[in-house]
Amino acid sequence: MGCSAIRKEENVKEVSDGFLIEEIKKRLAERKKTLNDFADANRELEIVNEKLRQSESLKSNFLSNIRNEINNPLTVILGMSRQLSKGIPDEKSARTAAELIYKEAFELEFKMVNIFTAAEIEAGEASVNVSHTDINGLIWSLMDSFHHQATDKKIAVECSVEAPKPGAVLFFNTDPEKLSCILSNLLSNAIEYGQEGGRVQVFAKKDGPLLRLSVLDTGIGIEEKDRDRIFDRFTQLDTGAMRKHKGQGLGLSIVKALTDMLGGDVTVSSSPGKGCNFTLTLNELGTGDEIRDLSEDGNERIFDGAQQY
Repeated sequence: MGCSAIRKEENVKEVSDGFLIEEIKKRLAERKKTLNDFADANRELEIVNEKLRQSESLKSNFLSNIRNEINNPLTVILGMSRQLSKGIPDEKSARTAAELIYKEAFELEFKMVNIFTAAEIEAGEASVNVSHTDINGLIWSLMDSFHHQATDKKIAVECSVEAPKPGAVLFFNTDPEKLSCILSNLLSNAIEYGQEGGRVQVFAKKDGPLLRLSVLDTGIGIEEKDRDRIFDRFTQLDTGAMRKHKGQGLGLSIVKALTDMLGGDVTVSSSPGKGCNFTLTLNELGTGDEIRDLSEDGNERIFDGAQQY
């Protein structure tokens, strides 16, 4: 064999060895990447599984809580109604029974509205219907609805609506039904978590194309670490068999979802023991033919400055 042939074989051998080494390195790198991808995917699956487990636990707690919170008022309503059906002993007893039936029925309706609203949002069936809304009347109507709850806890509820000019009514183009649901949940929470003898304040004003509403309370407050998760569905900071406060963990999640639908934003500022301030900022919706007639929610009553009951 000549020298040229030997050199050719050596070059082929060198090329083959170099190619094999590079190929092995490439395969090892690909395998390492694949293992890393598997590890990342496994971690993501673990996170998803944990969230699913937490979700199932939250739903289970929700179903347990809501069963009690529906059964309890129903039991009271049925019991008191049965007593009244047997005959009214005296006017005072009849009034007491009627007031109790009303309170329990109000609580039951409030819970059911929240459940149905959450179901509509989840199913994507909720739609926005814009009206020329009387903000003064809407807030007054809601304060009147929650009067009995505030009275039971000796909580003063105050309101100040800043109209375009003194003595005028503040109108805003929005969905009154959804705004009413938002404010109902904020008022309910403010009273539920308020300290006995405290106060709840509602402020409203129009700032250009924006409506700004605030609901302040003097209650137990919220720690900074919990401020984001309070808007998660089924989340309650007060949990366990000995919990002090009612609720299904739906209210604030509904507030957030409906606020988003209305093109707005909701924020909370709070310190433990110093109450909460929920601030709602909404964009005005619709123009011209898109606006329905004047909203009928609470139009018969109007605020003049700040009022208290």
